[in-house]
Amino acid sequence: MSMYFVDEPMFEDDVFRTRYRMSRRLFLKIVEDITASFPWFRSSPNATGIRGFSAIQKCTCALRQLAYDNLADNYDKGLSFSTRTAHECLDNFCIAIKHLYGEEYLRYPTSHDVARLYEVHEARHHFPGMIGSIDCTHWTWRNCPHSLRGQYHRGDHERPTIILEVVASYDLWFWHAYFGVVGSNNDINVLKQSPLFIPEVNGKSPEYGFTVNGRRYNRGYYLGDDIYPPWSCFVKAYAYPVARKEKITKKLQESARKDIEQAFELLKNKWAIIDRPAHMSDKKKITNAMYACVILHNMILKDDNNAISPVYIRDPPNDLRASDPNFLYNLRNEETDYMLRRDITEHVGDIDIDV
Repeated sequence: MSMYFVDEPMFEDDVFRTRYRMSRRLFLKIVEDITASFPWFRSSPNATGIRGFSAIQKCTCALRQLAYDNLADNYDKGLSFSTRTAHECLDNFCIAIKHLYGEEYLRYPTSHDVARLYEVHEARHHFPGMIGSIDCTHWTWRNCPHSLRGQYHRGDHERPTIILEVVASYDLWFWHAYFGVVGSNNDINVLKQSPLFIPEVNGKSPEYGFTVNGRRYNRGYYLGDDIYPPWSCFVKAYAYPVARKEKITKKLQESARKDIEQAFELLKNKWAIIDRPAHMSDKKKITNAMYACVILHNMILKDDNNAISPVYIRDPPNDLRASDPNFLYNLRNEETDYMLRRDITEHVGDIDIDV
């Protein structure tokens, strides 16, 4: 407490941010919210009358495990936590973060969000109608049970892995996160299991149109690599560009796709538990830890005023497309995908860049 949480602490705010990965203000808000909703974090005396750990101590223990990936038995000195208590701190903290903040910080883009994303992405990357970029990454599972190693292992990875699929925008905000697919799959297999388009099929996603090259489209799209299917919701770079406009489009898309790579790197650098093999043997606990890291990542972006759309404005209920038999067909329409890429090529083709 004397080092970080008194009126004149030993360490200044910059040191606190380095060690806690967030501002002191945000950390204390999280502690307050968790304490109010989860009695486990409240300090109470045991049977002998000795008072237990405070909520700040428990949240500090959990955050340090996420940030530094220290083993649970490393906290018996500095924080006086036993291995079992340190494990409980991490598990309960991740559950609390997901329960309290998941709705806002793991939300799909609303109409307000989509409008802001369109504006920023067109100004930055010259792509009108762009929501973000989609891609997958693997988290190594060190203690994967031997009975599951076959399905979680893939030839290009030394150890079993679990796949994370995300959509990220220019501000490195994660608008979609789906974690838990076995590591033997590729991005297409993950997409077929992903809930990314389930809200759209059920008629709950915003239909926010845009115009490019004089043609109107009903909804935005994601930038993807070559493995993604030719759907109207994906725009992929030309594999073998010939014309100058195609080369310009490919170069601009490769530049825009760096957003999601930077988002992955920032997430792993901030939370070392993701960058290193997972020690937990329970997949549910691994999943909770991953979602907690993604949520905290978005919370820090908003707290630092770096988010494109920090305000969560809900859309009114919309069930008009829930029974539309042509919606899924239009979503996977290859002709629309072809026209969209050609229109984007014509739109950005006159930009003066070296190719």
